[in-house]
Amino acid sequence: MRTNRDGFEHGGPTPGGMELPILINRWVVAFNAHDVDELIALYHESAELFDTGMRHARRGHQEIAHWFSQRFSSMPTIQYTPTRRFFGEGQAVVCWIASGKTPRLLKQSWLSRPFQVDGVSIFLVRSGLILRQSDYYDHFAIVEQVFPPLRWLPFRL
Repeated sequence: MRTNRDGFEHGGPTPGGMELPILINRWVVAFNAHDVDELIALYHESAELFDTGMRHARRGHQEIAHWFSQRFSSMPTIQYTPTRRFFGEGQAVVCWIASGKTPRLLKQSWLSRPFQVDGVSIFLVRSGLILRQSDYYDHFAIVEQVFPPLRWLPFRL
């Protein structure tokens, strides 16, 4: 598996013809622009999206579009900054830092707090489209940033 820290390597075409690094770069740009239509265009119609913040995976364009729409609505400042990228045959891994402001607590904007958390997205690509994506990050790290007294606990929940 190849790695690229600062830019995207050209690792050969995906089965559908689009180069894998270009596909992933388009995903990052669309995510940071909060462009749900562009994001959905990058997924296979039967794609699966899993995020550790979900109770269950989202499947298909409609469920995935709904997830992104809700995410961007509740967190209008969220951005991903890729820190490392790995490309293999039909797969990519992107390490990133997510930052922004948390959703409003109790519908009060003054209770929204800035956050930053490291995470990783794992993409499985078939026919030039994302077939499966899994995102992993530490939710408790975000909660600790929102409620600093939790950092004083002698253990993590």
